[in-house]
Amino acid sequence: MGELKIFLVDDHPLLRKGLRVLLENRGFVVAGEADNGLEALERLRDIEVDLVLMDISMPLIDGIETTRRLKAESAEVRVLIFTGHTGLQYAVEAFKAGAMGYVVKDSNPDEVIIAIEKVMKGQQYTSPAVAEDMLGDFVAMVRREPGKERRDSLSAREKEVLTHIAEGDTNKEIAGKLFISVSTVKTHRVNIMKKLKIKDTAGLVKTAIRRGLARVDC
Repeated sequence: MGELKIFLVDDHPLLRKGLRVLLENRGFVVAGEADNGLEALERLRDIEVDLVLMDISMPLIDGIETTRRLKAESAEVRVLIFTGHTGLQYAVEAFKAGAMGYVVKDSNPDEVIIAIEKVMKGQQYTSPAVAEDMLGDFVAMVRREPGKERRDSLSAREKEVLTHIAEGDTNKEIAGKLFISVSTVKTHRVNIMKKLKIKDTAGLVKTAIRRGLARVDC
């Protein structure tokens, strides 16, 4: 595929080193690395790359928010998520942010290469385990009775945010604990309130307790 330039974004140096060895042995060029989203955005403004291999859970801002900002600044750069998160909602949010592929970290090294090649051809790629969940969710949606709402419309991240809200954390504290921006926390809060049709924090706390997402202190 020629001199394909790849940029690595992951907060684990050992994993980045392993990826570098894998990619360079397969003929790719690793044009740079970053251990968090903010550093990645800054460095990618100064160099040209073809693809960014992006983790999700990182300090400062997570990979999904980083992908969203990166695509806003440079729409032509392709992003392949490489993460330990196998939850369906993480994959959905990643694709919404602009990623073209989603590979879980316990994948075979050959799968990573296949994913890179497909993404660079303009195709989307999802690890089989996550793809099966997507298919299952789609089938469930198709089979759902008309007018019947989903049992739980909150994403995995929204549940995390709701739990921290119920525990009394501020937006800034939640952002710090989940390694996302304060603006992202605010967006999640608004979306949660819309989905659950709740108008205040007290209602969110009650809902979190009722769903078992927060404990009641006696």
